[in-house]
Amino acid sequence: MRRALAMLLLMAGTLVPAISASAQSQNGGVGIRLLEAPTAREKDPRARRSIVDHVKPGASFSRKFEVSNTTSGQRLISIYAAAADVVGGQFVPADGRTQNELSGWITLDTNNADLPAGGTVQPRLTITVPPTATEGERYAVIWAELPPATPPAGGVAVVNRVGLRVYLSVGAGGEPATDFVIESLTAERDAQKRPVVQATVKNTGGRALDLSGNLRLTNGPGGLSAGPFDARLGTTLAIGASAPVTIPLDPSLPDGPWDARIELRSSTTVRTAEATITFPAAAGATASPVAADPVEEKSSSSMLPVLLAVGGGVLLLLLLLFLLLRRRSSAPPTVALPLDDVLTELRTAEGKRRTELMGMAAAYGKEAIMASPALAALPVQTARDLGERVAKTGR
Repeated sequence: MRRALAMLLLMAGTLVPAISASAQSQNGGVGIRLLEAPTAREKDPRARRSIVDHVKPGASFSRKFEVSNTTSGQRLISIYAAAADVVGGQFVPADGRTQNELSGWITLDTNNADLPAGGTVQPRLTITVPPTATEGERYAVIWAELPPATPPAGGVAVVNRVGLRVYLSVGAGGEPATDFVIESLTAERDAQKRPVVQATVKNTGGRALDLSGNLRLTNGPGGLSAGPFDARLGTTLAIGASAPVTIPLDPSLPDGPWDARIELRSSTTVRTAEATITFPAAAGATASPVAADPVEEKSSSSMLPVLLAVGGGVLLLLLLLFLLLRRRSSAPPTVALPLDDVLTELRTAEGKRRTELMGMAAAYGKEAIMASPALAALPVQTARDLGERVAKTGR
């Protein structure tokens, strides 16, 4: 397993850590956090807290995660996969241990963890997609669950559990695009007369959306501006579905009119829209929806001459680099130390010495590096840097 991880580091980059989640009771609870995510998604905040991937039928991959006992005593924590779906603008786990197609593809190397107070365990899950799997996106949850609390006489037992969401897209081609449009903004006042904006969003892409973002108000009465106001989290939009995203505002805001600018994101996809809105005066009242005008990205046509010039320069540099590397590759590598010694010292080396060791290791070539038992002990960033160095040398 460590050799496989090292290969992934060298050839495709590193795995990035993710944020944690926890569920609490009066006496503590259970926490869970994802420890690995694909390098290709290292800029995707959703992939740091949920398992998000696109694979071909017949593929298999794994992820490591951490479960913690935050109670004050020893606890037996159950760890299992169960079904989920995206319904009505929400990611909805199924009742209990209900299974679906995706949860049936998930296996765990740890199903029960007997942990002391403050203890942790790091299970690994594996998702194996059958070769006959049909195209489409599926959903599941990895649960970490404490035993039900003993209820008072006649009470109801409360289950304390927390989970990692799984969004898995399956298809023979590339990953479906993530896209959406902000269709309209609706100004409201809730029962307490607090102003609220509802942004109606339609999922026009091929992946479910977890939406977040904010709203800014400008050109209000007397030239007032306000915000940004964060969107209320929790809106998950199924493929092809529409749903409102709620943005609660400051209770002291006057009715308007206001120029509203909303920015919403899902993963790394960001959309911005504008509209002029006016809040109704009465509590519980709703104004008519106002069509939202998309804010287009700045055109790059004016930059075309610059881009062409830069592109020509880059091509020239690449050609020179290719010729230089070709010349160097024709000569036998010169290395000063055995490869295992180089990799071992590289674990802690810094500055000029680190650069020298990188050159020594790269001179051995990819196959020799992958066969070295010392590779698996390299720090993540060092392994990534070495992989890039090897790729540049063409060895």
